[in-house]
Amino acid sequence: MTWTSADVLHFGAGKHACPGRFFAACKLKLMFAHLIMNYDMKLAKEGVRPADLWLSILCIPDTSAKVLFRKRRCQPPA
Repeated sequence: MTWTSADVLHFGAGKHACPGRFFAACKLKLMFAHLIMNYDMKLAKEGVRPADLWLSILCIPDTSAKVLFRKRRCQPPA
């Protein structure tokens, strides 16, 4: 996630690569962990994967797809 090259320029490359990329990667992992632990998620059209969008040579997820979130209810320990 923090690896840099001329092919993947999210954080720059070479000597001028962003020094905060390691912090950003850790922050993203924490946010995903929070979502997975505290929310139930599903696509609005269950069982159907949204089609990819192609922009020239780039393949990106469908930006109009809906993802539904529901806060998980706490379960008392048994």
